[in-house]
Amino acid sequence: MNKRNLMNNTKTRRKGSMLQDILSKMKFLFVLAVLMAMPILPMQAIAGGPSFADGIIDDTDLGAERLVSFWDLRERESFVQVTNTSAAKINIHVQFYDVGSDLSECNHCNFVDMLTPNDTHVYNIRDIVTNFDNVGKCPNINEGSYGFVVISHDPAGEDPRIDYPLIGMFRVIDDLGYEYRTNSAGKFIENGIDYELDSHFNFSSANGNNLSDLVGITYSSITARAVAAPGVTAHFGGIGDMFDDIMIFDENESGTSCGQKTFSCAVGNFDRAIDSSLPNSKGLNNQICDADILFTNTSGWVNLPFAGFTCSGILDNNGSCVGEPNFVGFLGLNNGDGTGTMDSFWVGEGMFVDGT
Repeated sequence: MNKRNLMNNTKTRRKGSMLQDILSKMKFLFVLAVLMAMPILPMQAIAGGPSFADGIIDDTDLGAERLVSFWDLRERESFVQVTNTSAAKINIHVQFYDVGSDLSECNHCNFVDMLTPNDTHVYNIRDIVTNFDNVGKCPNINEGSYGFVVISHDPAGEDPRIDYPLIGMFRVIDDLGYEYRTNSAGKFIENGIDYELDSHFNFSSANGNNLSDLVGITYSSITARAVAAPGVTAHFGGIGDMFDDIMIFDENESGTSCGQKTFSCAVGNFDRAIDSSLPNSKGLNNQICDADILFTNTSGWVNLPFAGFTCSGILDNNGSCVGEPNFVGFLGLNNGDGTGTMDSFWVGEGMFVDGT
């Protein structure tokens, strides 16, 4: 059932000069000498930021329990690839959320699937077919639909020694020729502490880039095998505090305040633009900043200070959000005529904020 040669290998080798090798070795010896001179401290005394146990995966090629991908059929074609890196058969739970569904906003379609050892399967979003029994799924996803897919490892009945078996990627190919492609965002499924993270990402008008897609995916973990999306909102920028607003910086280090913004599984709140000079690729008037940074500069960066989650759609008996809210972001830039790029800019959990 493997489908090969659909994805190009995007890795490149980096070869340094002999001088660079010598400098690297000198730097290593210097750092080693400093470390040997430091007093030995207990591990908890120097532990600080998020670790793998907290749920973040910086390199999804390492494997994950859950993958999150963007897909889009607004005059585009989309493909989501998932791979079982283990030497055993595994079960997966696949959940598609359609932000622009004709049936209901953030319409949900889900099914279970199975991957044999070392198996790779590609879901063509326009014609979703399972890997296990070649059965068609999600017939209501069609032209004009867009949203995200969550693929979770379902360990029920499996060898408990199978850890983090999933890697994946996605491709969104526009009718005009450009392509968005990157690894799926991944995370471990573990019971760790909550933490808060700001999101920072770069952007550039290089190669004539003049359109953007700033995709913000929110969901709440119900179990290790399922998530829910409607009613979960991620807030960025200081709520009631102008000093923690979203900021956009140009290459001259000049910053502009952009206020506050939210992301949720809803039209206008899912696929935003960066600013007026990099409008949304599908003409949505919902940029995160009104500044026209790239009219006088060619590059910049954005700081999205995370303010918390609210939940109104999936509450438990105590009025709190069911499970743990999560946010995954993807940034796409393109020129609408042949070049495009997409990167994941943040994945993590944040402190839940009660609200309705």
